[in-house]
Amino acid sequence: MRNSFSRQGENMPGKLEGKRVIVTGASSGIGAAITRRFSAESASIWAAGGFNQERLDGIIADCGAAGAKIDGQCYDLRDARKANDVMSDGAQFLGGLDIMVNCAAMRAHGSFLEFTDEQIDELYEVNAKSVFIATREAARLMAPQGKGKILMIGSIDGERGVPGNALYCATKTSMHNLTRALAVELGPLGLRVNCLMPGTTESERVKEIHINDPERARAKLPRIPVNRFATPEEMAEVSLFMVSDENDFMNGAFISCDGGTLAM
Repeated sequence: MRNSFSRQGENMPGKLEGKRVIVTGASSGIGAAITRRFSAESASIWAAGGFNQERLDGIIADCGAAGAKIDGQCYDLRDARKANDVMSDGAQFLGGLDIMVNCAAMRAHGSFLEFTDEQIDELYEVNAKSVFIATREAARLMAPQGKGKILMIGSIDGERGVPGNALYCATKTSMHNLTRALAVELGPLGLRVNCLMPGTTESERVKEIHINDPERARAKLPRIPVNRFATPEEMAEVSLFMVSDENDFMNGAFISCDGGTLAM
């Protein structure tokens, strides 16, 4: 897949030049778009994917061919302790850390009455516990240098009730409240912790769901005032703003990029 982002002019410095970045969930969807966008802005990146090493390798190859310093591998965060490996591998490759993007996530759609213990464990391992561990390690790297940006990729579902989505909603609420707590605790140390809350975004997986079930897709649109779904690239643009040096006063903030859904 060709990198869709490029800088205008070879000598123009990137907005993230000199920044060392770890992105989880980097092999697909929003995480992949963030990886591509940040690399186009001259960031050095450790890309931590999920279950598709071939897809992640393609993203790394594309970004590397465009001149980025980038590497990475896939980790099964259903064992949340693997987040320690993400951070140690990334810090070793990058030589430190300036920006952490927590984007890895799983979903489990269904009746609350039917969720199994295994589903509960899996979603909390990936969506909550691995985020706690990765963020702790990021803060340990950033605090001694007195600066750093941590971006949580949450969800508008963490701020509302969605039938059939109780487990995912609960895990994203956990991420949101971690954002609030850490903004207060880590802000005095020079760190900034913020959260992007995407609405329905047509990643590869979501687009496939919509193609296979167009009625389900049409049913979502009345809840989106702009009458369309977001793209991963749009989320990457907002993410870039949230971690850039031009945006250093934002801390503990939540941006809902949802076409107006939460405003309804």
